[in-house]
Amino acid sequence: MKDKGKLEMIAPCGYYCYGCPAYVNTTCTDEVVTDNMAKRANISIKNIRMCKGCRATNGKPHGSLCPTYDCCVNQKKLDFCYQCDDFPCLKLAPISHGADVRTHNSKIYNLLMLKKLGIDAYIEKGKDWWILYARGKSTVPGDDPQI
Repeated sequence: MKDKGKLEMIAPCGYYCYGCPAYVNTTCTDEVVTDNMAKRANISIKNIRMCKGCRATNGKPHGSLCPTYDCCVNQKKLDFCYQCDDFPCLKLAPISHGADVRTHNSKIYNLLMLKKLGIDAYIEKGKDWWILYARGKSTVPGDDPQI
């Protein structure tokens, strides 16, 4: 990975920071997504855009070091988890605790799409995926989500 600007947009776990309503310089303009995230996280709308992302904070976007960031970037010197011989690992496993606030349960999907599409196409689609994740519904389990 050569383009540091593009690298800053995506966390090692595949989380697309720029599409997240909590990110300082978010591209998310969907008020419903932003409002819903603020309500679920119990944060006021004016205070929601405080996160600077993983890479800008050296893996400490919320204060303490993220174990996934530490493993991928600090220990293994990789840009993304999908580049690891141990991918996927338990650090990326979905959990229900906090899933209504954090979209981290989509890490494996995000990383596979990043690997498949490449960073440019992934960035291009990232904002739409955020909205789809936050507002999407599936009328039939296993079907494509719709807004």
